[in-house]
Amino acid sequence: MKFIHSLSLLLHDGQDILLSKILRLSNPILLFGAFITFSNISYSQDFHSSLQARNSHLWRGIEVASGLVFTGDLHLDGKYFYGGFWGGGSGDGVYKEFNNYAGFKKGRFNVELWDIYNFSPAATYNNTEFFNYNANETGRFLDFRSNYTISENFPLTLSWNAVLFGRDRNVQNTENKYSYFASAEYLLYEKETLKVKGRIGYSSALNSAGEKNNFFAHKSGLNEVSLIVSKEIPIMGFELPIGIWAMWNPVDNHGYLQFSAEVYSF
Repeated sequence: MKFIHSLSLLLHDGQDILLSKILRLSNPILLFGAFITFSNISYSQDFHSSLQARNSHLWRGIEVASGLVFTGDLHLDGKYFYGGFWGGGSGDGVYKEFNNYAGFKKGRFNVELWDIYNFSPAATYNNTEFFNYNANETGRFLDFRSNYTISENFPLTLSWNAVLFGRDRNVQNTENKYSYFASAEYLLYEKETLKVKGRIGYSSALNSAGEKNNFFAHKSGLNEVSLIVSKEIPIMGFELPIGIWAMWNPVDNHGYLQFSAEVYSF
């Protein structure tokens, strides 16, 4: 707790310096150029892409969208650095999202910075200015992600993630809360292409700003308990990856069940 309190003071006191550096990185054009440069420094580069169809979009204890949802990714991988674009949308146009991201990987450890912009038509925040990076006006947020897997013999993945900038503000819209989500995920069972994973997640805020809620839940606490099943199903000579995700949010008293299928991947 002493570390978290110190980090909160550092983020709050050095806010102007921190944000100025983050904003330079978060510009989509600069971000794309950065990961291309990093990847060129690496020994090899590979383009990858995938598209999934889902009955909902779940994330950190939250149902972001429901109904027929498509999510896709296009990214470039280098030896250590990678980055690309992630997008999502619903068949009825109610949900729309477009993100940029860049990351660093080494062994079982990786960190990422995501520039997330959900511009769904019914959003109650600014959803019409993609390039607006004004802290008290923007509809986007910058999400820092990190995870580490203990070992192959002990496949426990620990993750710590935080909203560094954007629409994670107090009611007065005067300061950032720096909401964070910490999780532990374990591979419970694996046989051929069948995998079963379990995950628990806790959310809170480094700077509560006198309020109970954070970006992920109405108060601090265990906001995700998940059971995730994935398997490749042979169909007409192809392997179709499918997924079933049961997710419970004890803090907000919610539960969700997601079905997904990967349409293509390369």
